[in-house]
Amino acid sequence: MKDEGYAPYVVERYLTLFSEQRTLDIMKAFQRAPVPSISVNTCNTTVKALRERLEAKRFHLEQVPWCSTGFWLYDARDYERKHDPGSLAEFSIAPGATHEYLLGLYSLQGASSMIPPLLLDPKPGEQMLDMAAAPGSKFVQMGQMMQNKGVLVGAERSLERIPALKANVQRCGVTNSVIVCNDARYLGEQFQGFDKVLLDAPCTGEGLMGSDPSRKNSRSVGDIETMMNIQIQLLEKAVKLVKPGGRVVYSTCSLAPEENEHVVNEVLKKNKKFKVAEPPKSIARYFEPGIVKAFQVKFREDLANAVRVFPYSHPARPEGFFAAILEKPGARGGGA
Repeated sequence: MKDEGYAPYVVERYLTLFSEQRTLDIMKAFQRAPVPSISVNTCNTTVKALRERLEAKRFHLEQVPWCSTGFWLYDARDYERKHDPGSLAEFSIAPGATHEYLLGLYSLQGASSMIPPLLLDPKPGEQMLDMAAAPGSKFVQMGQMMQNKGVLVGAERSLERIPALKANVQRCGVTNSVIVCNDARYLGEQFQGFDKVLLDAPCTGEGLMGSDPSRKNSRSVGDIETMMNIQIQLLEKAVKLVKPGGRVVYSTCSLAPEENEHVVNEVLKKNKKFKVAEPPKSIARYFEPGIVKAFQVKFREDLANAVRVFPYSHPARPEGFFAAILEKPGARGGGA
């Protein structure tokens, strides 16, 4: 088996975690970039109207099956002639340079990254927290789902990333939002009591090797451990900030169980009343369940309710992803 530029530890871990065939499937899928995708901003337009506008500009849109507002983009000029499901299109107009994009009618967003907001299921009028909000595609998606009603707080620790987040919020018209430049691990008591919290945690980005081949050999096992400790601290804060009866969605773009199931398992050891809830079948049926045992370590059984996205999950090669719904028992009351 050729290593195709992967660091040896990556291949060895995959062979230990998965079968040889699944390892080959992962590595083969990572050899090409994911198909670019967009999320329609239904606060500013409708799916039908945007589809008509983009098709008039020679884009071909293909529905992302797990997201009603998500579409993969192809160049319609040669879609029929040489369509290869999952081929990266070369566009006559860049998707990020159309009038429709500049008007905030859609966002550029990976098909996998649409999943965490869908699992969180924000409702109009609720109070929401995004603990790692930049560059903002999920944050904007949440505001759209809330119909700009309620309160949406986005925390971002990096001052350099705030301008991109602010630009996306302004372009898409997310008017119920507040942006805070702070490391979410150190948010104060005034941030307690949210209905729902999204923690799309910083990670090694192991699931992004298709779109960024440098990640095949630019990370180490030590990096996984470093990120794991940060993720545990962030999730420990998240479960404190959500009110009784609320939910936290924890997600990463990593395939490493140390950054995913292990993090949830460790945090819930101290928060035993939380449960890992089942995802909607409309989403879960496209993907694989969470892992309950890795490297001879057993995790809690309800982690099978987590969602694992592999790049071979669809011909469009979505980025590798993990997401889990954590529900806090009790009845809701009060506000953030």
